[in-house]
Amino acid sequence: MNQFNFIRKARQFDLSDYYNEVDIVISSIHDLDFLNAWKPFLEHFHLIIIQDGDPDKFLRIPLWADYELYNRRDIEASLGKENQWIISSQDVSIRNFGFLVSNKTFIYTLGDDCLPAQDANGNNINAIQRHIQNLVTNSTPYFFNTLYDPFREGSDFVRGYPFSLRRGIPTAISHGIWLNAPDYDAPTQLLKLEERNTILADVTITVPAGILYPMWSMNVAFNRKFIGPAFMQGLMGSGMPWGRYDDMFAGWASKVVADHLGLGVKTGAPYIQRNNASNPFTNLKKEYMGLFWQEDIIDFFQNVRFSSSAKTPESCYLELAQMIREKLSDLNKYFNRLAAAMEIWIDIWHRLQNGKLSFRPSRHARKKNNEYRIAVLTICRSEGVYLSIWLTYYRRYFADEDIYILDNDSTDGSTSNLSVNVIHVHSEKYFDHLWLVDTVQKKVQDLLDNGYKYVLFCEVDEIVVPDPAIYPLGLIDYIKRTNFSVVRVKAYDIRHNVTFEPKLKLNGSILQQRLYWMRHPAYDKPLLTSRSLHWAVGFHTCKEPATKDENLIMFHLQRMDHDFYMKRTSWKSQQNFKMEDLRRGWGTQHVLRDKAAEQHFAGIDGEISEIPTRFRSRALF
Repeated sequence: MNQFNFIRKARQFDLSDYYNEVDIVISSIHDLDFLNAWKPFLEHFHLIIIQDGDPDKFLRIPLWADYELYNRRDIEASLGKENQWIISSQDVSIRNFGFLVSNKTFIYTLGDDCLPAQDANGNNINAIQRHIQNLVTNSTPYFFNTLYDPFREGSDFVRGYPFSLRRGIPTAISHGIWLNAPDYDAPTQLLKLEERNTILADVTITVPAGILYPMWSMNVAFNRKFIGPAFMQGLMGSGMPWGRYDDMFAGWASKVVADHLGLGVKTGAPYIQRNNASNPFTNLKKEYMGLFWQEDIIDFFQNVRFSSSAKTPESCYLELAQMIREKLSDLNKYFNRLAAAMEIWIDIWHRLQNGKLSFRPSRHARKKNNEYRIAVLTICRSEGVYLSIWLTYYRRYFADEDIYILDNDSTDGSTSNLSVNVIHVHSEKYFDHLWLVDTVQKKVQDLLDNGYKYVLFCEVDEIVVPDPAIYPLGLIDYIKRTNFSVVRVKAYDIRHNVTFEPKLKLNGSILQQRLYWMRHPAYDKPLLTSRSLHWAVGFHTCKEPATKDENLIMFHLQRMDHDFYMKRTSWKSQQNFKMEDLRRGWGTQHVLRDKAAEQHFAGIDGEISEIPTRFRSRALF
């Protein structure tokens, strides 16, 4: 049965598991009283509100809302005068800024003229719940299932559906539908002024691979980790030659990127109620150029092909920008400007991931949620390269306020001006193992005492990744689902095969540049804990019972690149070590240099094999 993917264990869904994993992004020029209708569904989530128009206007926001509000001044303060133009003004696509501000796994973007729809029994539909259900279950874009979404309760794959395709692929986008005022273009609106959509078809389907669709961004959710960089709404609004195509562009662009990366897009339920039909004459003015251009643009997207080296949404989006510049600039010089905006967008995204960008809202009201707080902790000294990789990965899952760095007298500037928690600690010697263990233990205890349910401690060259086949949503999902109080990881060294693998490009994905790992049981450390621990030197063991989980993988980066390793050993071996530690055999690998370092780098301490595709294909780090 397992061979044919016949038995699928249904995962219990509880929306409360995602309260801290979703941001609601809303752009508006109006008071947000409409949110009161959404209170039963949104009161547990954080709202990111982007105010368009006059920044001095005070928007009324319900008192129950947990939110942060940004206006045009805030956008310029964060991005700078030279880059703020890529965020549209006088257009709903100003919501792009909210996509940058969020650091959650999922984003749901909602229109300010939309209310909950009602089902056949007159009950309000919880749209956010259905969107998240869509996103955490797989898509089936390579073969159409005539019973709609087979992963929905009450449905399954029909007879004749290939068993080899029944596992599906991760879902990046959940696109919802509307009742009442339909999303028509202006000419259709003028022909059907009184027409309203009253049919609620409570089904969801996967948009087939290679097929485009018109996206409406007043009721759409997406996985920011999977597709976020490629979900930029098109540059519209003030000074632009067309409008009302911001979401269309985002839908076309994100779909071709999703197809290339092996990600799915679902459309259909959930429904919302759209009360206000926009003015067809105003719409015609905005859409006019697009009514002619869209035929060429759609033809362009239908022929987009990315290179084999484009393995992340960022790299795909940069290639797409160049294709737009080459293929569409003949339509209008606007497309050169759009391509430039896309490139700046990706640059800003990279700066954001590296902690080089910060946001300060004009207004905010935060409700502290202590129900399930998780922290990640490391300690380092002058480890600029490793710390950049470490921060980029863990920021995908942790808010800056939950990331802690014990800075042991760094002098390279790597810990300066970071928005995460940097705690300065001092040791007389570069490596004093007993001091190191004691310092980390005390900080873990302090974090647990201050309300964190779990603390993940990993050294700066250690990346902890749950098996993506079992935990496709990543690290936080794993921690929330584990039943173990102390978890021991399964460790592998990333190995550089110098015979045919080139020097590592440190600004690119490590896993997509390295094919091999080496099993290293000595590094099966107890790193995730919900209780205070008493570690042995090196953190390899602890006094408390710890459960080893084969599905929680730790990647050790020490031997990921030969040249970097040799350069680092040359520096590290000259540091001020504690001689008593070395006499005990503690940390002797840190003083190796030249020939001894070369021998250590080439040493084989365990079985070497290829890193499974499921880790490498997602560009996890």
